[in-house]
Amino acid sequence: MVIAGFTLTAVQNWTGLTSTTPGSLAALVLLWFLARLGFLLPKLVPLWLISLVDLAFFPVLGWMMGRVPFRARNRNSYVLLAIFAAFIILNLVIHLELHGIIHGAGQAALQGAVYLAALLLVFMGGRVIPFFTSRRLPKLRVRECPCLNGSTLAVTFALLPAFLWLGQNPALAPLLLVAAALNLLRLLAWNPWGVRRVPLLCVLHLGYFWLPVGFALHAAHLLGAPLAWSLGVNALMVGALGGLALGMMARVSLGHTGRPLEAHPVMVFAFGLITLAAIARLGMAFFPVLGGLLIASVLLWSLSFAIFAIFYTPILLTPRKS
Repeated sequence: MVIAGFTLTAVQNWTGLTSTTPGSLAALVLLWFLARLGFLLPKLVPLWLISLVDLAFFPVLGWMMGRVPFRARNRNSYVLLAIFAAFIILNLVIHLELHGIIHGAGQAALQGAVYLAALLLVFMGGRVIPFFTSRRLPKLRVRECPCLNGSTLAVTFALLPAFLWLGQNPALAPLLLVAAALNLLRLLAWNPWGVRRVPLLCVLHLGYFWLPVGFALHAAHLLGAPLAWSLGVNALMVGALGGLALGMMARVSLGHTGRPLEAHPVMVFAFGLITLAAIARLGMAFFPVLGGLLIASVLLWSLSFAIFAIFYTPILLTPRKS
């Protein structure tokens, strides 16, 4: 659902056209909620109905989002359509395995979805992080290299078909290392050290940093390092997706409601919690005797988003300030 809100909001900003209505947005949220409710109550809701509702989510989202770039002739956003088409296929594979129609492909599709989400973060992060940084700190030297941007997107995109073809094979490690290096170089070009005193920017740069960390951890696993594959997944999902989602929601909510683009101390605390959640989860690999780190990671991650919900709900429910 975070990905849905992320893309729908961004496409509207990039094109100047409306992608949603209150009714269509409510229908999308209802689809997502009913599918989650069905998975929580498997004895009460038949699996075929859960699958039907869940499989409808990405096509509806793709239709809502996809028609806008075509109307605006915004070719830079067309890559989002390919990403959502891939989400539809991967989700279908997962459900086909749940129904026993195919075997052995569901887990690969699930991991493929992780790389697909990472690709979306690379694409969206490249559009918004340098833009927000330059707007907030115009004197900071934020470098944008089209060649680096293009190669980073291309290599990160290649991870999905390469993984689906090779699986967790050491032959995938070089591509993962290149993806890690390119994403790190891209981040360094945005001068992340220069935003350390601006929490709304710092959380975005920190979130993006977890992308090369996740790719590097997966490469290390494939090359024989005593690190679980799940560590890379958590770096990508807890650190990158969690950090970028929280930071984007905090920043965009302020901008769209006419508030000053300054992080409240409560939200700065939440930004710290989401980073600590990722660190605690990865700490399990190096301090396995500290079993409480896993529980701490879950609690820190949940608390960070709970703080956002509590603090931002009044802001989002009140009229926009002029």
